[in-house]
Amino acid sequence: MAADSLRCGSRIVSTGARALEVEAVCGEPDYRDVWSYQVRGRIVADDEEWTYNFGANQLLRILHFSNGRLSRIDSDGYGFSTRRGANCQPAEIVEGVSKYRLLARCGEPDAQAATLLLAPSREHRYHHAYPGGPRDWTVRQVYRERWLYDFGSSYLQREVTLENGRVTDVQNGQRGFLN
Repeated sequence: MAADSLRCGSRIVSTGARALEVEAVCGEPDYRDVWSYQVRGRIVADDEEWTYNFGANQLLRILHFSNGRLSRIDSDGYGFSTRRGANCQPAEIVEGVSKYRLLARCGEPDAQAATLLLAPSREHRYHHAYPGGPRDWTVRQVYRERWLYDFGSSYLQREVTLENGRVTDVQNGQRGFLN
């Protein structure tokens, strides 16, 4: 569910606002995810995702920024009290969970890696001149992360793939070894 604006107290921020303005109105987000990657040895970070958790009675709000401007506002179910890494169970890591919820539930992974790639978009546009003719496929930027959770020798490790801040795949790994 996307929106064009977000109310923070008595003030409103709208898409197009600068990140500094959003922070002045809404305060520091509960979680800030900077999608950075290396280009010719330099770190580039032109996309960010901020999560505001206003509590169990309100929706989590996810603000997407591109090049320092608010580009989209989404919601991700109801908020919750934050207790990072409190009793995470391997079976709780499932596809579709947001990165913020995963971190709140299970804490930081034991290992991680990230890459930026271009992927074909599932959406396509038909050429209007030739109905039913060749398709003009688009590409989209995907910030892919691979995380590893080790729950100890009694469980299998969980290998988690996240794309643009959301779990897209969970695989069992080898038997854990941490205590």
